[in-house]
Amino acid sequence: MTTLPGDERAPGRAGAPGTGGFTPAMRCSPELADVAAQLLSVLFPDRRFVGAAEGDWCDFAARPALAAPDSRRLLNHLQALVERPEWARRHAVAREVADAAGRRVEALVPLAPAAYRGGEALVGPFAAEADAAAWAAGVQVRGLAADTLRVGGAWLVDLFRLGELLAD
Repeated sequence: MTTLPGDERAPGRAGAPGTGGFTPAMRCSPELADVAAQLLSVLFPDRRFVGAAEGDWCDFAARPALAAPDSRRLLNHLQALVERPEWARRHAVAREVADAAGRRVEALVPLAPAAYRGGEALVGPFAAEADAAAWAAGVQVRGLAADTLRVGGAWLVDLFRLGELLAD
């Protein structure tokens, strides 16, 4: 992962207590981490960011926190990014997420179904919604919910922790 200018590494999870007041700002797939780091530093030169790879995600946290207009601005740029042919053909998604950890934007490239190892993930592509739903039913465990979504001409499965959603 690219280290951002002004990056202050802090122990623990990005945005967790004891990390110097950093707040979750963005989550992305590892393939998008370098682009995301560059985008954050260009869009918000007055902010400090920390980045941490955690499982199949790269989390970025900001200090001070991104305000709602800043998050929308970031999301608009990420949506333009995932519409580029090299990312669109990989079914990349840019979206805003709200969960128990707070609000953040995400830019994700789905994992291939064979690469899925459990937990939260965006998985696909699948040729049909029925294929996506059947795959999701086969991997769901207690506390994990699944939604299917259409991106371009393919279907994806979004797996997320139901408990975090309910705690919000």
